[in-house]
Amino acid sequence: MEMIDKYIYAVTHRLPQSQRADIAQELRGLIEDMLVERTNGHPVDQEDVESVLIELGHPKDLADKYRGSKRYLIGPELFHSYLSVLKIVFFALLVAMSVVFIIESIIEPRSVIEHLFGYVTSVISASMQAFVWVTIGFAIAQYKGVVLNVGIAEKSDKWSPSDLPPVPDQKKRIKRGEAITGIVFSILFLVFLHSSNHVFGVMMFEDGELVDVIPFLNSVRIEQFINIIYVIAVIGIVKEGLKLIIGKWTKKLAVYNLILNAITLILFSFLFKDQAIWNPDFMQQLNQVSKADLNQDTYELIKMIWLQSKTWVVIGFTIVLIIDTVSGFYKAYLK
Repeated sequence: MEMIDKYIYAVTHRLPQSQRADIAQELRGLIEDMLVERTNGHPVDQEDVESVLIELGHPKDLADKYRGSKRYLIGPELFHSYLSVLKIVFFALLVAMSVVFIIESIIEPRSVIEHLFGYVTSVISASMQAFVWVTIGFAIAQYKGVVLNVGIAEKSDKWSPSDLPPVPDQKKRIKRGEAITGIVFSILFLVFLHSSNHVFGVMMFEDGELVDVIPFLNSVRIEQFINIIYVIAVIGIVKEGLKLIIGKWTKKLAVYNLILNAITLILFSFLFKDQAIWNPDFMQQLNQVSKADLNQDTYELIKMIWLQSKTWVVIGFTIVLIIDTVSGFYKAYLK
């Protein structure tokens, strides 16, 4: 029956992803056994189902029993999402900094030991910072009461199966892979702009060997805007973290998504529309490094592409955010 499906969803949605299917099957079997015992073979009606579900207790309490965990600084409802976000952030940091280390070692193979030492210290330092900030963020969410909300009053001792909300449509559910991808891209954005802008550029080869890298960005200007870069990355992680926690598109989540995307777009546009953030000597350096001087037509073509690409970075990013925002509202208002 629909009410049984609602109850099972309300319980399992609070549990780790890996446990949900097995517990759902076990709980459904338990409910069916209780109904058989209660009805003695007679047809099951709505009142029988409600009585059994009330006997089982509030979905939150039953989920706590299945979880078998005590309270933390970050409560049980958020703890699984907290661990998931930590793992994703740590993995993204490790991958991004490993790529930086490899590129730096290729560019300057004689300094590989120095790069290795910097790589290890950077990974440890960044991981500690990530742990602190993610923990603070989830602790604040716990304090503010941002918990998995499936439509039932959490603080009320009395509840009724009729209070159970419908199981969300498959189209409303947020795939974990989408949120994970968003967190990874936020970390990559931070690492590559903050720690590796000197390898973010055009690589020049000679006889199959890398001889130089012409950076796209002005490293001095990047340092001046580092706080904005941090804020953009943190907003991205917060936004995707909310998606992981809530697990489905709601009107409130769509509004949060709109606000965070708007702030991100304003900061990103401010950051990349500042011409000084781009390498002002890019074309000159490209021409100097090239053994064969670029002819005028080729030079003008590359220059045009270079100038237009700076605008298209902002346009492309804007389109992605608009699609994400519109998609969120569309899924939130699906019936």
